[in-house]
Amino acid sequence: MKFISNPANLRKWEKFKKNKRAYYSLMILFYTYILSLFSPILINNKPLFVLYEGSVSFPIFQFYPETKFGGVNLTEANYKKLNREDRFQNSSNYMVFPPIPFGVNEDNLESLEEGTNPPSKPSLRHWMGTDDRGRDVFTRIIYGYRLAMTFSLILIVVEILLASFIGGIQGYFVGRLDLFLQRIIEILSAIPFLYLILIMGSFFGRGFMVLIVTYGSLSWIGLSYYMRGEFLKLRNQQFVDAAKTLGASSYSIIMRHLLPNSLTPLVTFLPFILISAISVLSALDFLGYGIPAPNPSWGELIGQGRERLTAWWLITFPSVALFLTILFSAFVGEGLRDAFDPKDKVVYE
Repeated sequence: MKFISNPANLRKWEKFKKNKRAYYSLMILFYTYILSLFSPILINNKPLFVLYEGSVSFPIFQFYPETKFGGVNLTEANYKKLNREDRFQNSSNYMVFPPIPFGVNEDNLESLEEGTNPPSKPSLRHWMGTDDRGRDVFTRIIYGYRLAMTFSLILIVVEILLASFIGGIQGYFVGRLDLFLQRIIEILSAIPFLYLILIMGSFFGRGFMVLIVTYGSLSWIGLSYYMRGEFLKLRNQQFVDAAKTLGASSYSIIMRHLLPNSLTPLVTFLPFILISAISVLSALDFLGYGIPAPNPSWGELIGQGRERLTAWWLITFPSVALFLTILFSAFVGEGLRDAFDPKDKVVYE
């Protein structure tokens, strides 16, 4: 709360808001990500609730066997097929589906126009068409956005923590510890990322956490240089000498004095870390080394489009989504850079 209510930070926020392009880009990214977190409620092939024989069920939150609704199987019911049966069409039983009634991995072969095979072009029912398995492209783009943003935000946290900790230790203690850590960083920075992905994948398999650990173990290196420089600059300031004179511990000096005054590189690099993470994830999915199928991914959709050049929607829509996300993130980064710049932005005409 002290950080938020700090007058200097409030001035920076007001300066950021004056940059309308950056501010609106931040709002778009924020609210679209919040909406994507609720995508299972807004976009799903399971009903929000089912009223059957006076009993209310919520399949979107809980598993129910088909026998729950008068069927014979213990597996989960096919709710769309079940909704077309007489017990729901000609009775007081009914079910309510989300606004977009398509599952992320649902093949919509029954809903395609007669004589149409997947991938099918955009229509009134499938706004962005279907992929090679009949899955709704719009649904997979929304779920892919949620996955990409979640992946990137987790990486941001990991990168900031590692870069602040290691860079701060180097910049504050210097000497042999700084040299030792710098040699380790040089070794890590020489490791090819793609080779590391292949090695980790062969041992642990492809997965979300494997990518987080692999990419997070190397991505912090560049930011740690900036944090090391900030701590080196601040460690000789008078307020640090005053804190040492008053008997403050090294931990207290780092956390209460140095770190709050070295946030500029962290904040200004946040959008670009986001851009890097989304781009890397999409590239790995495109190459087949990213999140395994059937998880939704923009890179996987673009890869399908590469194999089927006539299905232009498979390349166009995920590419536009990727471009807009990167563009808005770049605008936010530009606004943060100007907000943390002590000088006013000069525009030459």
